[in-house]
Amino acid sequence: MKRRKLTLVVHGESGVGKYYFADSAPGPRLILDVEGSVDWTPSRKIPWKDPREAPPELGENDSALLTVTDLETVQRAFQWLTQGQHPFRSVIIDSLSEVQKRAIDAIAGPAQMKLQDYGALLRKIEAMVRSFRDLTMHPTNPVDVVVFVAGSVEKGTDHPVTRPMLVGRMSEQLGYYVDCMAYLSVQVGTDGKLERKALVAQVEGFAAKDRTGKLGVSFDVPEGQPAIPMMLDMIYGEEDNKA
Repeated sequence: MKRRKLTLVVHGESGVGKYYFADSAPGPRLILDVEGSVDWTPSRKIPWKDPREAPPELGENDSALLTVTDLETVQRAFQWLTQGQHPFRSVIIDSLSEVQKRAIDAIAGPAQMKLQDYGALLRKIEAMVRSFRDLTMHPTNPVDVVVFVAGSVEKGTDHPVTRPMLVGRMSEQLGYYVDCMAYLSVQVGTDGKLERKALVAQVEGFAAKDRTGKLGVSFDVPEGQPAIPMMLDMIYGEEDNKA
């Protein structure tokens, strides 16, 4: 079966369905739960209590749920993944905004961040994003899909842009490290039902991108439809076993 590789950022306001979007990544998947917000997403969650030990046994569409309270837990999970002894097709970090807050705690503790601390913060988050992205290129057991979830915030005064909710330059640089960045929004349609749309092209006022050139400007995410498999079908065509 041909590999269908994708690295993705999905950002948006609270409540637009970012976690449902990410949870549709191919299973078995690993969810690094930093916010405690994934309990209600569709996949069956099996706790991974200690990343110093082997991941739990998973079914084809199950998720191993690793609760993250500090950066050390993220680092331990990454160390296990780099060994290649895992069942995961996808890795989801939920959310990168909260991971950055954990990094701030690690750098400054309860004190105010100093000017030089922001450089250290940028390097720490940049290195983490690149490391997880590179799991798709692991020599023996590559991950197919890596998803970074983030909140959104409007930045700038003269020409404000809605970007991933990250401190400093990382908010602007994040898109360089991934294949796609989707801004997820929701509105009420004429029939009274919610309509979700993923913007994947850089348009005025919104940070988004599609390195593949296959996704257009935006696409609809119908209720109950798995968004990431939709993206993979648009990029690579349907999987062999779906033909």
